[in-house]
Amino acid sequence: MVELPAGGLNDTEDHRLRGKLKKLLLYRLILAVFFLAATIAVQSKTDGDLLSALFHPLYIFSGILFLFTILGALSLARVRRLQRFALVQILFDLGAVTVLVYMTGGIESSFSTLYMLVIFSAALLLHPRASLLTASACSLVYGLLLDLQYFGWISPLHLAAGGEQARDSSACFFKILINTAGYFLAGLVAGYLARELQRSKLRVRESQKDLSTLVALHTSIVKSMSSGLLTVDLQGRVIFSNTAAQKILAVKPGEITGRMVSELFSDIDFAQMKLSSRQAGPQQPRRLESSYRHPAGIRTLLGYSASALTDEEGKTFGWLIIFTDLTRLKRLEEHLQTMERLALAGKLAAEIAHEIKNPLAAMSGAVQMLQDETTLSPLNERLLGILEREIERVNLLVTEFLWMAKGSPQSARREDVAVCPVIEEILALLRANKKATASHTIRTDFRSNPTISIDPLHLHRILWNLLVNALEAMPEGGELTISVLIERVLDNTGEPVRIDIGDTGCGIPDPALKKIFDPFFTTKSNGTGLGLSIVYQLVEKASGRVEVNRLASGAGTTFSLFFPPSASFSLAK
Repeated sequence: MVELPAGGLNDTEDHRLRGKLKKLLLYRLILAVFFLAATIAVQSKTDGDLLSALFHPLYIFSGILFLFTILGALSLARVRRLQRFALVQILFDLGAVTVLVYMTGGIESSFSTLYMLVIFSAALLLHPRASLLTASACSLVYGLLLDLQYFGWISPLHLAAGGEQARDSSACFFKILINTAGYFLAGLVAGYLARELQRSKLRVRESQKDLSTLVALHTSIVKSMSSGLLTVDLQGRVIFSNTAAQKILAVKPGEITGRMVSELFSDIDFAQMKLSSRQAGPQQPRRLESSYRHPAGIRTLLGYSASALTDEEGKTFGWLIIFTDLTRLKRLEEHLQTMERLALAGKLAAEIAHEIKNPLAAMSGAVQMLQDETTLSPLNERLLGILEREIERVNLLVTEFLWMAKGSPQSARREDVAVCPVIEEILALLRANKKATASHTIRTDFRSNPTISIDPLHLHRILWNLLVNALEAMPEGGELTISVLIERVLDNTGEPVRIDIGDTGCGIPDPALKKIFDPFFTTKSNGTGLGLSIVYQLVEKASGRVEVNRLASGAGTTFSLFFPPSASFSLAK
């Protein structure tokens, strides 16, 4: 009896054993068909009678082999004890080979080598040790068959032999000895190969497990990266992109794979990128910058570095590009620079404002006293009027200096202020002062009525300056748009209250966009260059921020104010 492995089979082993049994049944079926075809071919060449009684045993043998194989294949799906089922198949094959050797002459049969196939099958299906046990069984059965034939107790058929061989004890013993040695040698080889096969499969499974762990780790690292990652081939075509890259570029995975990297980064120099990577060598690649136009039309600034992907031989087969969005960082850098300039201007304003205020008050008082005189000539009255107007202008300039230096006298007072009523009040004042004329179309889009924590005078000053600038940018008329909305930010990193003030004027040139908040910088012929500086500083004091965007057509500008909502205002619907 062949020894079965102890213990049951897990799902993986069960699946593998079923696959091996299917192959065994398939090969046996092919062998049965082969025997049947060979029998028909041999019989047709000998006497031409396909129904000759001489070959009936071979027909019966092929039929039994075919029938047992079909039954085994049909019952395999319902078998639960696969090891016992495999043992039955091995025993059947052992018996089938023995019957075939008996029918083809016993000691004269050439099919005794088929026992080796049974031995290999036992090693692969059952266990490596089963090969030696099966070799012993094959040697025992074959030796018993030849002994019975030698002593005349059985008379094998001679369906494929020339005739009955004489009883030669030496020949019979030699035949048994040679075949037994061959069977045990086959058992040793089969057992060794089966063990090596098991070890190889185990190593492959361990390697696959390690590879799966490595792939999972690599995938986790790539997906968790906050920086975008692209791999491109030697032609610059994108092969892979991680989630951060798709988020930064605002594209779907199917829209980025296969595209040229130059299509994504409009001003990227692929040749320079390769040169930079080669020059960097094993050190950290140089950091480059490129502008990227967002699908929504917003232009962002990306910082990227490129490094070569090399194989074991050091040959470059692609490029790795790691990039990040520098837009917010650049905006913060510009904000800090602007605040430094404002601080310097505020310090200057604080030093000279009081020195100018007192002489201005004296000059204004002297002018009023002269105007009270009744003997002034028309020329002197006109000169005094000019002097008074210019003194008022200088006084306004000094007042703006003081606003920029320390805000309004009540700058420390903050309260919850509703935004929309303040805007409506300022629009009414602009219409009353004729700054908003009939040629101006004013559109308001108040999607909500939020409240923000700010000094009311500061908010009034901010909105007044921006609305006046927007109207003055449209001297021939145009459309002024004011919108108030709640900008919901999932990660709670932005200011949800947003106020947009847009005009359809001539727009701001690109060189001036970065300087409009600088003190004394103005594009107006009679401007002081302090209005937007004051706006920037007052918004900053309210923990907000200012953004300016020029329309893609070049005509029109939109100023966006972002403020944190007051604690009393709920963002819930």
